[in-house]
Amino acid sequence: MTCIGIKTALTLLSFLPVLAAAANSDLYQVQLKNGDLLSGELKSSSATELVIHTAYAGDVTIKRSEVQAFSPLRQRNEQSSTATIVAATPPAAAAPAKPWSLQLDLSAATRAGKEQAQNYSLTERFEYRIGDWRSKFDANYDYETKEAARKTHKYQLNPGLDYFYSPQLFWRVNADYSYNYLASDYKNIDASTGPGYAVWQQGPTRLDLILLVGHKLAYFREDETFRVLPDFHSPLGYNTASLAWDFSHKWPGTLLEVYSEGNLLELLSQPFSIFDFERELNIETGLRYALTDKIRISWSWHYDRTELTLLLPKMPRTSLDLFDSKQKISIGAAF
Repeated sequence: MTCIGIKTALTLLSFLPVLAAAANSDLYQVQLKNGDLLSGELKSSSATELVIHTAYAGDVTIKRSEVQAFSPLRQRNEQSSTATIVAATPPAAAAPAKPWSLQLDLSAATRAGKEQAQNYSLTERFEYRIGDWRSKFDANYDYETKEAARKTHKYQLNPGLDYFYSPQLFWRVNADYSYNYLASDYKNIDASTGPGYAVWQQGPTRLDLILLVGHKLAYFREDETFRVLPDFHSPLGYNTASLAWDFSHKWPGTLLEVYSEGNLLELLSQPFSIFDFERELNIETGLRYALTDKIRISWSWHYDRTELTLLLPKMPRTSLDLFDSKQKISIGAAF
């Protein structure tokens, strides 16, 4: 064998381990520049993109420009020994393939009979996850008339920010702004913060539980008669503690999803002597049915309750509890 032939053979032999690893490796881990980690089977690779098949999101296409690191996770001849290790990794430890989601729902109804009623509502929910941070922005608008008179006219804005210390444990900073054109307490501002726990994040089920403490301001209209009371002032401030939840579950093998979200708020301070504000409860629960990949129809039940007691000298306690219950059928889209 010539000298050139020997050198060529040695060069080929030096590359054999690399070629063998490339041939045997089928499970990869991809680290994105935004901090997300994905793992799965490499389906295809080009100069501009990768396609990874994941157990939790199917085929995911990733642009090469978004990739920070890309490495084999295991080899075919080690599947039996490492499959248990990979399966033992909680799905929640891997970030969703798509960092954002947007939901829009529109409801419009007209009822004829003894009373002519019309109801319109628009709900928006946006969420964005990057690394250990998750931000959200919810908005809701309600308008209802009965016999040509306004019964409901209000809107609500709810931004929030979460920081995850672990795949499940996070801390939330939350704000809530509502404006009611018809109520005596026409404007409410609530700022709160506290820990949360993501019981489930991936797969068909999602459940977040959050404990919050905060401060609430209620603004009253200038023409309200109880402004003449000596200890009344606007806005009234309350210290609060609350438990919030966010739950959804997609039934496997169907196009149906059940969901529930709400907030139970306890008032810890009483700024007004003749009223005892005890608690507030807000619940929305319902069903969604997917008509297409993005369009869905939903039924929802909404319940709002405020427990309030009137305390007058030499008079028995009088309950002034307020509650509202309604159902909606909406058409919406999810992206």
